[in-house]
Amino acid sequence: MGIERRKLIAAVGATIVAASLAGFGASTYLGHAAAVTVKPKAPQADLTQAQYTCSMHPQILQDHPGYCPICNMALVKVANGEMVSHSDMVHVDLATQQRMGIALATAGVTDIGRAIHAYATIAPDESGTVSVNPRVEGWLRRVYVQGVGQTIHKGQPLYDIFSPELQQRQREYIDLLARKDGLLGDNMTIVSSNSAMVGSLSKEKFRTRDRLLSADMSADLIEQLEKSRRVIDVVTVRASHDGVVTALGMHEGNYVNPMQQILAYANYSTVWAEIALLPDQLEWIKQGDALTLHSGLDRTTAQNARVDLATLQIDALTRTGKLRLPLKNPNGAFRPGAFAEVDIHAGVRRALTIPRDAVIRTGHGSFVVVAEQANHFRSARIELGLESDDKVAVVSGIKAGDRVVINGQFMLDSAASMLALQARLDSTSGAAPQAGVDMAAQKSMAPMAAMPAMMDGHAGHAHAMAASPSNAGGGRP
Repeated sequence: MGIERRKLIAAVGATIVAASLAGFGASTYLGHAAAVTVKPKAPQADLTQAQYTCSMHPQILQDHPGYCPICNMALVKVANGEMVSHSDMVHVDLATQQRMGIALATAGVTDIGRAIHAYATIAPDESGTVSVNPRVEGWLRRVYVQGVGQTIHKGQPLYDIFSPELQQRQREYIDLLARKDGLLGDNMTIVSSNSAMVGSLSKEKFRTRDRLLSADMSADLIEQLEKSRRVIDVVTVRASHDGVVTALGMHEGNYVNPMQQILAYANYSTVWAEIALLPDQLEWIKQGDALTLHSGLDRTTAQNARVDLATLQIDALTRTGKLRLPLKNPNGAFRPGAFAEVDIHAGVRRALTIPRDAVIRTGHGSFVVVAEQANHFRSARIELGLESDDKVAVVSGIKAGDRVVINGQFMLDSAASMLALQARLDSTSGAAPQAGVDMAAQKSMAPMAAMPAMMDGHAGHAHAMAASPSNAGGGRP
């Protein structure tokens, strides 16, 4: 009997425990179910009666034409109940534009050419180079040239030479002069019997005089010889042209002959500009293209010239080109051995152009910020063509007459990028995309937009602490 009673008491206890556990589970389930709330969907606008809306603010709906009360844009007609979203456009009022320093330029069809920037090496004109060799054998008594690079002028002494050969020619000339004077007599009249001999001596005199001139004796020295009738032992040789010394091979005391070069000088009034061109630059250059050369020694000196493809030489190994152009050098600013900067104005053509400052270049392409009506701006991808110093040609992306931003475009493009990112996030989460943004109100809206995220973060942290096992039951059992 005692055993039966104990079995009955155990069964009743098990039933009570099971009921208690069932009640606890039900209360826990109901508690969690009560914590989960279903957020009612926002009522969708009825578009069956709406016919006109704002392209920037789609929430503005009405059944008659008019203007948007927010941005004052003309309302557009809704097509098949679908509104056009312009989430990539930014609205900036005039006051904010002035504070941001926004400047605009209009895209138009103008002439543009590719500006090719290259470098040129200045080389001497070989046709103006003078090699000074002695015309007779002898010894150099003095050399007036100090070294390479010295500037010399026409008539300037170059060297003094002592030449027995040249002295012998002078004696022959003096002898001819004396014989002619003897035939003419004291009154310098020609006797009829001596006329033939005087004519022969006159011819011989001119030939001897030419030999003296060819031996680098100047006309002044020959005139001095005719007056004094005395041999000039040391003859001074003078420069026949202006120039700059390029070589000096002999010095004082050297014995020289006509096979040896004493010095050389070149006339730099005309020089050659050898322009180095890369293969991708050669395809743009045409005959007669204008170019400007700036001296590397004097930046204020520039020369204009034309491309002459007849002097173009192509290197077979590197495929690079060398364009040689004659260059006037009156002031000596283009000195051989120096360099010059070259700007070639090539490939001039008509195209749709915008200022270079308007282009935003990124790793994903080139963009511009286009100004629309009612102080709205959008970012547009463009394809670039030729580029000059201040303009760039646009192949596609915008049209003539569009206004592009040339100052402050980076801030507007960043705002448009943020809107595009927000639109993608909204489309992923299923929320309605925002239709636009007013940059004047962004500063006041940013703290308010951050508050829900902060509240959600604190709420999640509190919920995680409540669910933690260390806090369950309020302490140790």
